[in-house]
Amino acid sequence: MARTRRTLIRTRLEREIGVVRKERGGRLRVCLVYPNRYRTGMSSLGFQTVYHLFNLHPRAVCERAFVPEAAESRGTPEADIVSYESQTPLRDFDVIAFSVSYELDYVNLVRALRLAGVPPFAEDRGPRHPLVLAGGAAVTINPRPLSGLADMLVIGEGEDVIGELVDALLAGERGEALAAAAEVRGVYAPAAREAPDPRARRYIRDLDAWPTQSRLLTRDTEFGDLFLVEVSRGCGRGCRFCVTPTCYRPVRWRSAGVVLDSARAGLAYREAIGLVGAAVSDHPEIDEIARGVVDMGARLSVSSLRADSASPALIEALGKGGARSITIAPEAGSERLRRNIGKPIPEEQIVDVLARAQAAGIREAKLYFMVGLPGETEDDVQEIAALVRRCLRRSRLARVTAAAGAFVPKPGTPFAREQMLPARELSRRLRWLRDELRREKRVRVTVESGNWARVEWMLSRGDRRLGRAIADAEQGGGNLAAWRKALREVDWG
Repeated sequence: MARTRRTLIRTRLEREIGVVRKERGGRLRVCLVYPNRYRTGMSSLGFQTVYHLFNLHPRAVCERAFVPEAAESRGTPEADIVSYESQTPLRDFDVIAFSVSYELDYVNLVRALRLAGVPPFAEDRGPRHPLVLAGGAAVTINPRPLSGLADMLVIGEGEDVIGELVDALLAGERGEALAAAAEVRGVYAPAAREAPDPRARRYIRDLDAWPTQSRLLTRDTEFGDLFLVEVSRGCGRGCRFCVTPTCYRPVRWRSAGVVLDSARAGLAYREAIGLVGAAVSDHPEIDEIARGVVDMGARLSVSSLRADSASPALIEALGKGGARSITIAPEAGSERLRRNIGKPIPEEQIVDVLARAQAAGIREAKLYFMVGLPGETEDDVQEIAALVRRCLRRSRLARVTAAAGAFVPKPGTPFAREQMLPARELSRRLRWLRDELRREKRVRVTVESGNWARVEWMLSRGDRRLGRAIADAEQGGGNLAAWRKALREVDWG
């Protein structure tokens, strides 16, 4: 391995808190891979949780790996992707486990296998190769695109399945281990079953039994100054575009006492506590939690608020807790379209929350929108820009960030069968919004790619045939042209 890469890994490890080191002898050796760069993977609470769960098992040892960025790979041998804890090549582990949150990262899963010298297709792997496992939100939503690439896929939440899966994989050699894994509810082993059973999705009923919080801390992440604590899982709102109810049902709340215990433990490592959930402000004890965190002397941050449930007490606590910004997702610019998508929040509530935040000392807000929603007109897109301007001026915030992405119909949602706008039209609307809002000095605007959103859509609704397209796209460089060519060749989209 190139010395620069080894030095980079060593430097990152020195900055981490919480690394697990276990003797490998006699244990199942798992390398947990995030199929993207280190900074992104280490920002994922789900990735950290799975690392912790594997290492909880007395007969397993789990290390981590990330897909090298281009700058890291320069001058590096092709078959050179290694774990962080011991710099062991991936091909020397018993199991390579991928934590996949996002469909566009499928190509990086194939790249990691290729760099490790492991055949990307399950049918080409033999006794000398590691077993390949994949799980995460993208897999739970639709496991079929990876069913030709992975030996096993976990459907649902890891807390309730990883212990049983480790026991199964210790049952014997490759064939015996796969057969045993196929008997674990929530594990889809494509070679042993015709199709995954959607009723087998695993989830934990009692969140308090499994505290979910930062397990690995480093400044080299998106949330480097925060100790993260999950306060809820799932959502009971039923927005028609959202996969959260499908992926994480039923909605569950972690009790205030357990959240505050995690926050108290986190203050040994960080001065700021970040509360994580689909809609943190919906938590029935959120005021008590927020006040409790602030009373500890911690800075407070929350992942997202709903304008119709953000109480004055919560906003006040965020201000006292030194929050610099709040995040709200109106999704659409017009009230008509918000009603159509199942998020009927009046504009006055959105503006009121932002104004109260400004009065509490919060200086910035981030607003999330989608373009291309079913029933959207040109007027609706223009209303996004108008709403951002009204929020900025009436709230008197120092800055508003408007982030716009494309609507992507996802399996299991009420909008699953809706069609996407053509990429050209999506891109035109997103460009118009970007250019329109750039005229505002106190607005920062970011827009996603309509072309990439179309690829995401195809992957999210795909079947086993897409395994070939994923591998071909990776071989072609993983760029948009490679994806288009690969999807055409499997006659998909």
